[in-house]
Order: sequence, then structure tokens, then C-alpha cells
Amino acid sequence: MALPKHGPTAKKTMKLHWDYPIFGFKKIQKAHESGTIAKSVERAVTRSVAFMDIAKGDRRPMLVLRECKLCNGTDDALLSSYESNEDILMLAKWFHCVKLPTDVLKDTHAYHNLFSEEHPPHLFVSRWDGSDHIPLKGDLSRSELTENLYTILDKTYREKAKPRVKKLKKILYSYDMLDEKLQRLEITIDDEIEDKGPRSKKLKKYREQLRKAEREMKDLKEEELELLNMKLRKDSNPK
Repeated sequence: MALPKHGPTAKKTMKLHWDYPIFGFKKIQKAHESGTIAKSVERAVTRSVAFMDIAKGDRRPMLVLRECKLCNGTDDALLSSYESNEDILMLAKWFHCVKLPTDVLKDTHAYHNLFSEEHPPHLFVSRWDGSDHIPLKGDLSRSELTENLYTILDKTYREKAKPRVKKLKKILYSYDMLDEKLQRLEITIDDEIEDKGPRSKKLKKYREQLRKAEREMKDLKEEELELLNMKLRKDSNPK
């Protein structure tokens, strides 16, 4: 996939986190590079039961990806290999992201009815209960995909996501600058100690600059968490 050239803090922020549900079991979450581990049962449950089971009590909107033999173990059905994925990765923070295995298309798989169309999509978004279902084609442009994601987010959250995404993207680049600054100051301090010893008069200044940069990083992370903390609409929660 095409990832912007970011530092470690921004990359950690953009990392996708998938759930890999197994019918009737508690939520199972793995890092996305670990691959899908969900297994099928011997019969397909109804569509409404399937949605309730993969939600596992999570009332955020759903982003559900069906793996195939070509994209198994990757996020290729969602992320572009040649365009920036920044917006998609930021928007995904407000979704309950679920990845299902290749055999979900089998009639006997528990979650088969989530993809029972004649031409099942690779992924879709919806409310947690399956309503407002939007199938997403793999060949959608970034603008078309983001527009569909915004559509379901605006229906399920009280606040608008678009202005928050703009602020979050600015934070990513601030993270990059601070990562570089912190690394540079740490090297400067190590070099000063090696050249002049631990009693160098310049160390106090460098260490204060380091502490200031660390405080700036802490403030940015708090700002990020505040931006990500959107409240669901009342009709998105169980009655």
C-alpha cells in the first residue's frame, strides 16, 4: 500500500487495527499483518444475527473487509498501492474494522449472509446492525471511498468527521517534526557528553530543549485523543 513518508509516531497513529470474529466467541483482535484466523461453522446464520455477532457489543459503524486469495493477509482491498491513504487511515479510527476470511462466501460459513449478493463486494460499511449498508467496490477512487466513509460517519456520530480529519493530518506532520527534533537532541546530548563529559555547561540547555520537545509531543497526543473522541448518536446505541 502507498503510505506517506512519516516518522514512527505518525506511522503508529495511522496503523489499522482489525477484529477477526469467530461466531459465538468474544472479540478477537490481531495486528493486521498477522492474518485472519476466523473459522467457519457448519451453517450460515441470518444476516441480522451475523451483524449482531460480529459487532460483539460495539456500536460504532462497521467497516467489513472480505479477504480473497489475492489479497489474503493484506489490506489491499481498502488501501491504494499508488495513492495516499492518509484520509482512509484516519477515518478508519471511527469504525469498528472487521476482517473476514476467504471462505465467508461458502454457504455453510456462519457469516455467509453478510456477503450473499450475486456479486459480493470486497468490503462494505454500515451501522453496527447492518442498516445503511454501503457496498464498496475495490476500484473506487480515494475521493469516492472517503465520501462513502464520511456518509456513514455523519449518520452515526454527533460531530462531523471532516474537520477533525484535517486537524489530525496536521498533527501527523507535527509528529514528524518532533520525532526529528527529539532524535537530533538526543544525539546532540550524547555527542556533548562524549566530547566534553557529563559536566559540560551546554548539557543543561540541551536537556531543557529535550524536555520541552517531549512536552510538546505529549500535548499533541492529548490533542489527537480529543479529536478522535467523537460521540455516537443516540440511535447508534442499544435501547
